[in-house]
Amino acid sequence: MITLNIKELCRLRGIKSPNTALRKAGISNYVAQEYLSGKKHRFVTKHIEILCKLLRCTPNDLFSWTPDEPADDYPENTLQIIRKKEIPDITQAVKNMTAQEIEEMLGRGKEKL
Repeated sequence: MITLNIKELCRLRGIKSPNTALRKAGISNYVAQEYLSGKKHRFVTKHIEILCKLLRCTPNDLFSWTPDEPADDYPENTLQIIRKKEIPDITQAVKNMTAQEIEEMLGRGKEKL
């Protein structure tokens, strides 16, 4: 089954009010609600572009796939590229890091922060 990933992408981007962000980007309130609830099954091509710009992602990132049948779950299945993956919560990881560890992770020295 292919599902929309818009809510998760908004969370990862720190968008606290996804509906407002989608409306400000040019998507009507009704359509924004449908996208966020996962009930929208038809896309306007322009909306895919708007969402990708807003969420800084590719069209593939907007969708995730979970096999309906075990027989569908094979490496050559072209849907594997959008297979649903757990995305770690980086905010929790950063909370436990020192400032120096964060700087090193970002490849910056103290003088650049």
